[in-house]
Amino acid sequence: MKLLDIKRVIMKTFLIKFIPLMLISMQLMAAEVSIFDRIVAIVDDDVILSSELDRKVASYKEQLKANKAQLPDEKTFRKQVLERVIVDNLQLQLAKQAGVRISDQELNATIATIAKNSGKTVEQFQKALEDEGENYTIFREDLRKEIMMTRVRQGQVGRRVFISEQEVDDMVQLMDEQGKNNTQYHIGHIMVAIPESSTPDEITAARNKAKEIVDLLRNGADFSKVAIAQSDSQDALKGGDFGWRPITALPSLFTGPVSNLKVGDITDPLRSASGLHILKLFDKKGGEEQKLVQQVKARHILIKTSKITSEAQAKALLEKLYKQIKEGADFADLAKKYSEDLGSGSQGGLLDWADPNIYAPKFKEQLEVMKEGDLSKPFRSQFGWHIIQFLGRRISDETVKAKREKAKRLLFSRKFDEEVVTWLREIRAEAYVKILHEDEYK
Repeated sequence: MKLLDIKRVIMKTFLIKFIPLMLISMQLMAAEVSIFDRIVAIVDDDVILSSELDRKVASYKEQLKANKAQLPDEKTFRKQVLERVIVDNLQLQLAKQAGVRISDQELNATIATIAKNSGKTVEQFQKALEDEGENYTIFREDLRKEIMMTRVRQGQVGRRVFISEQEVDDMVQLMDEQGKNNTQYHIGHIMVAIPESSTPDEITAARNKAKEIVDLLRNGADFSKVAIAQSDSQDALKGGDFGWRPITALPSLFTGPVSNLKVGDITDPLRSASGLHILKLFDKKGGEEQKLVQQVKARHILIKTSKITSEAQAKALLEKLYKQIKEGADFADLAKKYSEDLGSGSQGGLLDWADPNIYAPKFKEQLEVMKEGDLSKPFRSQFGWHIIQFLGRRISDETVKAKREKAKRLLFSRKFDEEVVTWLREIRAEAYVKILHEDEYK
């Protein structure tokens, strides 16, 4: 048996033998007091007091009554609450063993957020709690414990959750199927008729007309006006407005092309038995939303300040490099030689395409006002002194990436919740728990 296990056995034996004596002593000391706080359970290296259990029972009763839930009989209810308190106690012990601490500063910030979300100041929130009979000091400590339990669950259970790429693929497919069923498309429709009796020349003329219409629309012509003037469809007088429809209510010829359109896109002519069809996606709602992200590309040289390099020296060096680049020196060569950004320095200072919001505020501010080819003057950020050469700006479609990230979050949340149940059952089974006065719960 390991030394730690031997110590735990000794401690538990000591508690079992010592607690009854302690209770007798407490009773004698409190002879003139009508009520005293007794121990109701020993949980590993800690105890649960009757006052704590009574408070939790009252709290859960209030919650259930607020939700208009039916309460079981008193004994059953107290037994259920005691079990919950035992499991919470085990989590708190694990949190303390893992070094989880919630500072007063962090706790105050959390309470401020809770108060703000309820439309109150911290003072108003505290008064509202006290008006409802809550003890604010106890509320703070309960919240501190809840945050600690959340942290230890995240650490202990999070590492047990594994998500495969196949699971992500399957979830994305399911999301796509659900999205298609829920998405509504607002479509514009123009038809160039081709009668069954048309000659090859007439078919060619119809194709040429359809191509001209597509070119007009893609060059900015008003869809409604073009539809009224040139469409052979029954909806021509409505400006070709096909209305809002789910994908399942569209003609089968339209479903594939429409599901791949971005808002504002125009299809190439689609051939059916009645003619050629041109579609425009005016808008869509529900289902999957397209995620477009502005990205920038740049390269930079960073000089950090230190005990050796002063602010003035760092700025002076970058001013020297700035002048050399202006005079024709190669930016990449200077970045490789001087930049102290270990990630980009060896790559000639290159920062790949990225959302500008990931950068430090001062760095981001510079990027926002720069045009392709611009070179910034030396400026200071929280990391040191920089010069930037701006290489470009683009809009990136991050829809697929965002969808996969969402799928991972959904899978993690589902698996995490399932794993928490297993983990709690395990720590409860492995713990030493002695419930005193068990007859009160039978």
